Amino acid sequence: MNMSASPRISALLLAGGQGRRVGGADKGLLAYRGAPVSAHLSALLRSVADELLISCNRNADQYRQWADQLVTDSSTDYPGPLAGILSGLRQARGEQLLVLPCDMPLIDQPLLERLISQADPDRPVFFRTGEQPQPLPCLIPRGLLPALEYAWLQGERSPLRCLRTMDAICLDLAADEPRLTSANTPTLWQALQ
Repeated sequence: MNMSASPRISALLLAGGQGRRVGGADKGLLAYRGAPVSAHLSALLRSVADELLISCNRNADQYRQWADQLVTDSSTDYPGPLAGILSGLRQARGEQLLVLPCDMPLIDQPLLERLISQADPDRPVFFRTGEQPQPLPCLIPRGLLPALEYAWLQGERSPLRCLRTMDAICLDLAADEPRLTSANTPTLWQALQ
């Protein structure tokens, strides 16, 4: 990556959920094309970022092989993706944090590069498919950490609501964009194989 043309990027793979919709399985370790999906997504993130963090709340020994650094939620009750994002922002060294959930195996480098190309020092960036906002994946300036922490302390748990209050840049995609498919059920996971 040519750092003279863009800000230093840290990437965060979110793999810290309970996996309730996939029978309690650790989604980041589910097989995708013969290997754990986190192996695939970690390689993809390394192609566009300078540092890779993985947010995980279990199976740290397995995730460690792909990450420069592991982060965990400050709470043990699986409070959701915003908790992982906060942990990632606290540890990231990059000016921007590229956030990707582990259940999007179809995402590709051009789509991530499109997010990065819109990097702004004061505004997050995310996609919209048709009229539907897609808060994950997103790109968040590290300087927004205090505002996100404040929102968290006020009880906010929705990444989308947080991004909207920060004058986020929204990039439009087709309503049927397959690369943002979230494989969050066993049936959908099997279909994407």
